[in-house]
Amino acid sequence: MPDRDRSFAVGSPTAAAEPRAGWHPEPELIVVRDEDGSRAALREAGAATWEAALDYLYDHALERAMGEPAEYGVLRRRYFGPPGGPGPAPAEPATLAAVLDEFARRIAPHTVSAYHPRSFGYFTPPPLVASLAGEVLAQFAQQGIDVWHAGPIGAFVEEEVVRWLCDLVGYDPASFGILTSGGVMANFIAMALVRDVHARTLLGGAVAPRGRHLEGLRVYASDQAHFSIGRALDELGFPPETLVVVPADEAFRLQGAAVEAAIERDRGRGLRPLAIAAVAGSTNTGSVDATAELSEVARRHGLWLHVDAAYGAAARISSREAWRVPDLELADSVTVDPHKWLFQAYDIGGLMVRDGSALGAAFGGRLPEYYRAGHGPTGSGGDVGRDGDDGHDNGHGEGQLNFWKLGFEGTRRWRALKLWFSWKHLGSTGLARLVEANLDLAGHLVRRIARSDDFEALPAEPDLSVVTFRHLPGGRAAAAGMAPELLDAHQDRLQRALETTGVGWLSTTRLRGATFLRAGVLNTQSVEADVDVLLEQLRELGRDG
Repeated sequence: MPDRDRSFAVGSPTAAAEPRAGWHPEPELIVVRDEDGSRAALREAGAATWEAALDYLYDHALERAMGEPAEYGVLRRRYFGPPGGPGPAPAEPATLAAVLDEFARRIAPHTVSAYHPRSFGYFTPPPLVASLAGEVLAQFAQQGIDVWHAGPIGAFVEEEVVRWLCDLVGYDPASFGILTSGGVMANFIAMALVRDVHARTLLGGAVAPRGRHLEGLRVYASDQAHFSIGRALDELGFPPETLVVVPADEAFRLQGAAVEAAIERDRGRGLRPLAIAAVAGSTNTGSVDATAELSEVARRHGLWLHVDAAYGAAARISSREAWRVPDLELADSVTVDPHKWLFQAYDIGGLMVRDGSALGAAFGGRLPEYYRAGHGPTGSGGDVGRDGDDGHDNGHGEGQLNFWKLGFEGTRRWRALKLWFSWKHLGSTGLARLVEANLDLAGHLVRRIARSDDFEALPAEPDLSVVTFRHLPGGRAAAAGMAPELLDAHQDRLQRALETTGVGWLSTTRLRGATFLRAGVLNTQSVEADVDVLLEQLRELGRDG
């Protein structure tokens, strides 16, 4: 271990600690510059925090899929107590042990558990331990991944991880991307590129279109597209009629012919088709749109093709399963969400763009004074975000990568480190094994449903690891005689009852006007026996109902 210079211009660290933090019962956790005074205390604080996490894991998370009580009103009263709502912020300090104890009493027993082996709710897998390690170190280091000077090595780690994700999509070196809070923000940025890069080119304007210049433009998506596509168009100033919802096929996939027909219809009305927003792994059913067909339609009509592969892109990491999500490399932009099927701790999403210079073209125009060290013009391709069109620095070193030029956010968390840790720890082959195990388990669930008389799945053969199904009380014949609204209500009752037991957790959705249970199988802790127990529990609850 290298010798440390323990001297500081303002005096000795030990002498400085007490006057500044003596008001706290644990000053050594507030002013940490004195290693002799703080290192042992910090080690104990870390051990206590990790022990609290393990207590949560083994005392609660692996015991119940949903905390108790499960009902909103009851839990709200339990948490807030007699006031019924938030009280004032704490005025006086407390020890870390006291705060950890309050976490153990008031919070840990009442969480939804991603770790529980029968937790198949939304896209919320249990995070990998390596991801947690990376997250801790990222937060400890407190790097700001906005301007290069605020997190110099952090920018390189993000650049590396973005390149890995571009490779996953199938893009060449001219591509680039940016990490985001999740798929919603990634889709938002994609629609901003559609407006500020593609629409500007399409309309031949000197500046990106705004206001009335957005009228008459059309963006096409299926009825299975994520809500964030429509929300992004709303917030970006497009008129409400901009989004054209094209019905998906019987397997919930958007096909090229259906979009082509909608385009031709709109062109006949004097409208201007602008983009297609496809999905590869829809939230409802995991369906994968016909990307190659849609790419051909987009190319023929001069449209931008965006694919929301927030969930599905990860299947491409498996050589065995990559066929399920083909042709992403044909899209102009692709949303990828590592906190879904790459098993990362919240939050980390991302947008990958085939022409990486588009990000800087859309977001690099404003130059805050306090970012003046990174004011050079945006590059292109692999040098996107760097100072100098040719990758050179304009006087600021060797060409800086400044992520504030590539998206909405200024200050940004160091999201890349946890995925970097995980990819290093498991490798692509290890991550692929986890994805394959989920697909195998979803296949087991589908086969169990197909062999039964009291469950049915829709679609019968899902594209990925989301299985949407419903319980048929009394069997198929009896359920066929039920009023549709009663059968729908039965699914909702089952979901709530299962949640209350803590034995498992499912969400619900609506498909073709009917209510279905939805199992998102993204759980690294689950085995076939867990699926069997879940189905039997649903049967029992169905009989009790």
